[in-house]
Amino acid sequence: MGSSAFTFEDTKPVISDDELLADLRAVATNLGALTLPQQKYRALGRYSTTAIKRHFGTWNAAVAAAGLGEASRRDISSTDLFDNLRDVWMKLGRQPRKRDMVKPFSRHTHHPYSERHGGWVNAIRAFLVFVEQAEQPRSSVGKPPLARGSRDPSLRLRFLVMRRDSFKCRHCGKSPAMHLGLELHVDHVIAWSKGGVTAAANLQTLCSNCNLGKSDLDQHDAG
Repeated sequence: MGSSAFTFEDTKPVISDDELLADLRAVATNLGALTLPQQKYRALGRYSTTAIKRHFGTWNAAVAAAGLGEASRRDISSTDLFDNLRDVWMKLGRQPRKRDMVKPFSRHTHHPYSERHGGWVNAIRAFLVFVEQAEQPRSSVGKPPLARGSRDPSLRLRFLVMRRDSFKCRHCGKSPAMHLGLELHVDHVIAWSKGGVTAAANLQTLCSNCNLGKSDLDQHDAG
């Protein structure tokens, strides 16, 4: 038998980029996470992190290619984190839990909040202080404040009004916490067009259906 009978055959499977990315996404989905640290993937993934980094250069480049956020994002501003938390709170109609901080409700997981504030509960407390302080009256030198305020309430004022109203429609009593997908609005009690001010005392929480019905009634009365 000649030496040509003994030839090398590479039986090691060739893993494609698409296969690696699909597994990254699958692990992140199972975790309910928007980011994927290496240690989490090592415990649950099918492939080695070394192979993934060899394909994409760095771990963060791989998770970015998979459509996930970087495992560590220290560049997120506190304002961005709090704005996101406010949006999640209003969508849910209740105080968010850590498990709620995932897509489609949240742009960020609970991790940056907990890391920055020493725990999730501390982050909630810091957020509430931020919202309430931001709505305290501020004086502007040489510019007297507008008596009526702007026509559209600020996002922070919307949150304060919804929280006062327990995130429930003042007309029908429905809340996103009990009716999935329900959208809440903040509306003027006395319409802006009729001299109403943009202040908490003249604002109310309405669901989209009741707010639309109120608008129809206002138009009917005007006619």
